[in-house]
This record gives sequence, structure tokens and C-alpha cells, in this order.
Amino acid sequence: MNNKNSQPLQSPHWADKLASGIIKWQKKLGIKNLHVDDMKTPSGRVHTGALRGVLLHDLIAKVLQKQDPKVISTYIFNDMDPMDGLPTYLSREDYEQHMGKPLYKIPAPSLKKSGIDFTQASEEEKEKYSQAKNFAQFYAFDFINAFQRLGCEQKIIWSHELYESGQMDKTIKIALDNVDKMKKIYHEIADYDLPENWYPFQVICEKCGKIGTTLVTNWDGEKITYECQHDKVNWAKGCGHQGKISPFGGTGKLLWKVDWPAHWTSIGVNVEGAGKDHSSAGGSRDMAKAMCEQVFDIPNPFDVPYEWILIRGAKMSSSKGVGTSAKEFVELFPPEIGRFLFTYTHYNSVIDFDPRTMSIPDLFDSYDQGARIFWKKEEGDQRQGRAFELSQINDVPGAYFLPRFRDLALWMQHPEINLIDKFSEIKGSEFTKQELEELKNRKHYAQIWVDNYAPEEYQLTPLQELPIEAQKMSSEQIEFFQKVVELKNSKNNWSPQELQQAIYELAKNSIGTKLGFEAIYLALLGKQFGPKSAWLILSTTPTLLTKRVAQLKEI
Repeated sequence: MNNKNSQPLQSPHWADKLASGIIKWQKKLGIKNLHVDDMKTPSGRVHTGALRGVLLHDLIAKVLQKQDPKVISTYIFNDMDPMDGLPTYLSREDYEQHMGKPLYKIPAPSLKKSGIDFTQASEEEKEKYSQAKNFAQFYAFDFINAFQRLGCEQKIIWSHELYESGQMDKTIKIALDNVDKMKKIYHEIADYDLPENWYPFQVICEKCGKIGTTLVTNWDGEKITYECQHDKVNWAKGCGHQGKISPFGGTGKLLWKVDWPAHWTSIGVNVEGAGKDHSSAGGSRDMAKAMCEQVFDIPNPFDVPYEWILIRGAKMSSSKGVGTSAKEFVELFPPEIGRFLFTYTHYNSVIDFDPRTMSIPDLFDSYDQGARIFWKKEEGDQRQGRAFELSQINDVPGAYFLPRFRDLALWMQHPEINLIDKFSEIKGSEFTKQELEELKNRKHYAQIWVDNYAPEEYQLTPLQELPIEAQKMSSEQIEFFQKVVELKNSKNNWSPQELQQAIYELAKNSIGTKLGFEAIYLALLGKQFGPKSAWLILSTTPTLLTKRVAQLKEI
């Protein structure tokens, strides 16, 4: 885990300092109730980067709720937005016809064609996805499952329901009645001059159902006039319909830079941060601030501009299917440790996370150190201990022994090592029931890391296919490996110690122990080293051993 531009944590923890600043701001402005919110457009599989915002806002709300239980915490899915890009994992044949339509009016994909791997999913989980009412809800489920796994508890709000219920009507009218003010804001903040007949609203075309292709050309105080233009955008084609309709009750939505502050106005949001792209000078946050103050007449919500979480150094995209999905990310480690990544790192610091390196073992080490500091078992930075406390999904546990992840990941691949005995020896006493459960849990995640991401030196599991390195084996080594397999098959009840001695004698009396043991490791692991050879042979399935002998004969 590499935190670029990392800022040293100052005591108290940054979340406590942030909450303190929000409360002072609240008192200064005379705000009665705090409402923390975040939002996302569910245009496809939601990537890991979006977790930064949802975890940050959940953490802010929970720290505030310790002082004021009435603090509201919500998460909005902007499902009125149009489909303006086709994810690479979806069929153009199935979805090109829906380009430009609101996401909540597009059919949900089938499980097989969704781009989500359901091979390990429970029947209950599959059933939930199958019941998704539309495209937006289907992919929102994917994200909700991910962030709820990390302990986030925001109330979910669907934007189309706000519009359809009439809750947005008042702000829609304010926006349409104040077009001149908005044009001035666009010019002063973004240096952008809008056309004379510009209106901050898009209608859902009554004929073709698209929203991304419509242009409002007039507002008479009660109804809007619009056109569904053929070539308004290059990602969808309008039908040419022209009409006149009331803008209220869900017939359309406000344009994004107006829609954002309009949501704040309609439901009373007063705390919402955003990624650094929105917070740049002249960006959407500056626009929203001006609209709050000059158009909607509400205080600009408390801003928390935060940095990215990068995967392998790259920013991700939901609609393009680029980057690790949030669902895949949260399955890499226990929920508390996934949450710790966000509670420990200052929101102004980039998180550059690459599971293919030592990022995961490093994260476990940081978490474990935070636990020991919190439990007063070790001297250290109290902010790290507080991060451990804030990362807990349930009650904060009392002190217990935590087996080191990187040691576990390596030792569990040595069949001759009894993990319970090994870690009990390190602990200095027998494991408790809680510690046995922790060892079992960590072993599960260590296996995921070793199988899919760990650097080569941590991968000591027999490979299912012939390793490239096995090509280096001499004919004598290939013959020796075959004899080892025959030796193993000559007896059904070998003890590891007995087989180890027999292999040693076989090598000593033929090609030598160094070349002999190297042959076993090259054949099964593609390395020149590994766990004790007898334990490795006995832990490899007979089918794989037979297959490997046949493969080596073909070299």
C-alpha cells in the first residue's frame, strides 16, 4: 500500500478533527440538523475508486452521530442519468437500442451477460440480482453489497423516485425561473457562455423514451417546449419528436451541474464532499456553491474534497469497465481490514493499491499494529489505534492474538508446518476459540492472495499446468521425478518423515540430493525451492502427479 502525497496524521484522528470542524461550522450558520450525503451514477459495474467517497461519508456520519444521533446519512443513486457509454462487457446488440434512455428505464441484464462473476455467489444473492427492476438497480445492487460489506449504513435514495414523487418540483421551478442567474454563474465560474434559449432541464422524450437526446427550447412558467434531436450527441440518436410538457413529476431531470445542488436543496443535504476533479477551480463544486447561494438560497454544504484510490496506479471508470470492481475489491480481505484502508489513510492522500504486490500483507500489518496500540499492547501513534477502532463493523473486540498474514500466507503452503502449533508457539500459549477462528478466517484470505495476486516468491502451490521452468530439467531429473512418484505410489500409508528419508536416499544414490530435490520443485512449482519435498508430494493429488510425469516425458 503506497500512499502518494501522504500527509502525516495529526492527533486526534482526521475523522475526529473533521467532525469537530463540521460542528463548529453548523453552529456558526445556525443549522439545526446535519444531513450527510454522497451520490453515484450506476452506469455499470461500480469500480473500487467509488468506495473512497462512500466510506468517507459513512465515517463522517458515524463520528457525528456519536455526538448527535439525529444526524442523517444517505446515498443517492442518480438513476435518471442517460446511458451515455456502453460498458465493454455488455452486448451492443442488447443495449445499443437503449443508449440515451434514463438508466432506470433500461432493462436489467441477465446474470450471464452482466459482466459480474456469479460462480461463487449464493442462490440468495443471485435471486436478489434477478429481481432488479432495471439496469440502474442491478448495478447499484453490486455496489451496495460491496459497501455494506465494509460496514456502510447509508439510507439508499433513488433519484427517479425523488423526481416522480414531486419532491424535486419546487427546485425545478426555481431553476427554470432563474435561467439568467445560472447563465451568469456559468460565465463567471467556468468562463462558459450559454446560448440564448438554454434551459437546465432535459425531458424524457414522450415518443422514444430517451433523455440524452432532448433539448428544451422554452419555458412558459407551466410547461416546457422540447425537441428530441437526431444528432444532439454522438452516443445516441434522437427520434425528431417535438412536444410540450410539464417538467414536474418525473417527466425529466435537471442537468448535472444544476441537479447536484437541486438534490441538496430538495432533501436538506448540508454535508457532502467530492473527488478532486469536482473540486478543482471552476469545476462542478464551484458551480454548485454559486447556485446554492445565488439561486436556491441555501448554505453551501460543508465540502470535503478527497483524493483518489488508484488500482495499480490507474484511475478507474464504471461505464468503460476499466479497473477492479468494488465487489472484487472487498472480497480480498476481511471487512474490518478493508475498512481500515480508508479509516487509516487521510482523505487528502492518494491510496495507490496493487494487490499483486505486498499491499495486502502491508495492510494487515498496519491493521494489526493499530489493534495492539488500541489495546495498549504496544506504544505507537494513537491515530493508528483510533483507525483500528473506527474500522470495526461490530463492537470493538478485546485484545487477542493476531497471526501475521504474510507469515501465514507462506507457512500454509508448507504441508509439514502445523499452523496452530506454529502460531501458538509465537503467542506463547494455546489459542483461544476466537483466535482459532481468526486463523481460519485469515487463511481463507491468504489463499485468495496467494492464488491470484502474490509475488512469485509467495506462490508455493503445485501448478495445474507444466511450469515453463520445468523445461530446464535434465533427462536425469525427469527420470528421478518419475521414480519419486513411483516410490510414493508403492505404499499407501507413507508418513511424511518416512517418505522424506526415502526420497533423500533415492537422490543420494542417483543424481545427488541437490539436483534431486530441485527436480521435484521444478516439476511441481516451477521453482528451485519449496516446502519439504515429501510433504509437497503427499499434498499433491495422484491425478496431478500422473499428469506431470506424462508432461515431462514429452519434453
